[in-house]
Amino acid sequence: MEDIDFSRMTWSIIRDPIYNYIDYNKEVEKQVIDSKPVQRLRWLRQLQLAHMVYPGADHSRFQHSLGVMHLAGLFSQHLVQELYRYDGLEGYSVDGLVEVSRIAGLLHDVGHGPFSHAFEEAIYWSKKLPISDHEEAGYYIVKYSCIADVLEKHGLLEPVLELLSCEKPSSKPLLLVRNTVKEWIYPADVMDFLMRDSYYTGTREYGVVDYERLIKLSHVNPDNYSSIALEERAYGTLVDYLRSRISMFENVYIHPVSAIFSHTVSLMMKRVDELTGRYSEAIEKLSHGEPDMYLELTDYRAVLDGLEVAREHGDEELYRLVDSILYRRPLWKLLYEERVALSARQLSGITAAILLEQSISLRSQIWRVLRERLEDRGLGDYSSGFWVSMSTLKPTPPIPSGYIQLCRLVNGGVVNTRELGVPDLLEREGIMLKVLIRIYASKEFVKEPSRREVGERIARETLLEFVSPKSFFTGITM
Repeated sequence: MEDIDFSRMTWSIIRDPIYNYIDYNKEVEKQVIDSKPVQRLRWLRQLQLAHMVYPGADHSRFQHSLGVMHLAGLFSQHLVQELYRYDGLEGYSVDGLVEVSRIAGLLHDVGHGPFSHAFEEAIYWSKKLPISDHEEAGYYIVKYSCIADVLEKHGLLEPVLELLSCEKPSSKPLLLVRNTVKEWIYPADVMDFLMRDSYYTGTREYGVVDYERLIKLSHVNPDNYSSIALEERAYGTLVDYLRSRISMFENVYIHPVSAIFSHTVSLMMKRVDELTGRYSEAIEKLSHGEPDMYLELTDYRAVLDGLEVAREHGDEELYRLVDSILYRRPLWKLLYEERVALSARQLSGITAAILLEQSISLRSQIWRVLRERLEDRGLGDYSSGFWVSMSTLKPTPPIPSGYIQLCRLVNGGVVNTRELGVPDLLEREGIMLKVLIRIYASKEFVKEPSRREVGERIARETLLEFVSPKSFFTGITM
C-alpha cells in the first residue's frame, strides 16, 4: 500500500439525507464511484420491492454504499488512531487503513444481483454454482473488473480484497477495520441501512440509531487489539440500536405484501433461468474472471428479461408474474401466520448455514402436511397456489467473538470491566429472536369467503403443529 495522506488529496462532497454531507476524495474514491460496477448499484433498489408497500422506498444500493463508506471511515478513523498508539499498525498507515475501510464499505454490496436477496433465493440457493452468494460475487467483481486497476495503482487491492473475502484477514489492523465495515454487532453496514431504510419508508421511529455515540464510545479492546470494546455508559445506546433493528425487521423488511412481490420476482427469475440459463451463465463467467455479463444484471433488466422470454416462449405463467410486478397486482394473499420466539441461548452455537438448512427442511414438512389436509377437505386442486415462507427476525448480526466487551476510561486509558455474552445481553433486555412462518394462498382461492375460511383453519391447524419453541427446529441440539 502506498503511503496515503488524506491531507494531500483533493476532496469533494455529496449531499445526503442521512448525514447531510458525504466527503470523497478524487484520487481514489471518485474513480471507484464512477466505475461501472458501482454505478450499476443505482439500478438495484435497496429494499427490493418494499416500494409496493412504502412508496418512498425507492432508494438504491448505490446510496446505501456511499453511506457505509462514510460511516466506516468515521468508525475506523477513531479506532485505528487508538491502535496506532497501542500496538502499531504492522506497516500500514492510519490514513491507509481508513481508506481501505472506506473502499470496502463502498464495495460491500457490489455483488448483488437483480432484486438482491430474491436473486439469491432464486438462483444461488436453487443450484450448485461456483459462487455461493452476493458477497463472494462482489469479491470476484472487485478482483476482475476495472476497479482492480484503480486500487492496484494505490496499493489498495489486496487489503480491500482481504476485507471483502469470506476468509479472515491476516493481520490485526485489517481484522479491526473489517469489524467497522460489516462484521460487528453495530457495523457501518447495519447502522446505515437501519437509518436510511427507515427514512425512505417513512418509519423513522423504528430506525433511530445514535451512531455517533456508538462510534465515539467504542475503543480498541486492550486485551484483543483486533476487536472492539464499548464503554459501559453507551450500553443503553446499544440496546436501543438492537431494538431498532428488530423493529425494522418486524415492520418493514418482512412486510407480507413485500414478501409476496419478492416471491413473485424470485419465481420470475428462476423461470427465466430455466428457459435461458442466462443468470447461471453470468455467475459461471464471473467465477472465471469474466464479470461483464453479471454486471448487465439489474432490477430493470430482470423484468425486461421476464417479458422478452415470456414472449419468445409463449409462457403465460411468466407473463402473469411480470404483469404482477409491473402493475402491482399481488397474486397471493397472506392466509395465516405464527411467530415463534426463541431465546438467544436456544440458538447458541447454531450457524447461519444450519439455520437455513433447517428452515428449508421445516418449510418442506409444513407444505407436505398442508397439502395432505387440503386434499382431505377436497381442496387439493388449489394446493399449487399455496406456499410457505419463513423469516428470521434477527436482533443482532452474527459477530465472531459471540460477546460484547464492556469497558471504562480510567486515567485516560481503556480498562475492560466485563464480557457480556450476546445471549446474556439479549435475555437480560428481553430481546428475542423471532421466526415468522406464513402460509399464503392464491387470490383465486381466497376470493370465495367460505373456501377462505376453511383454508385459514387448515393453515392454522398445520402451523400449530410446528410452532412450539421446545420442538422448533427439531434437528438442532439446543
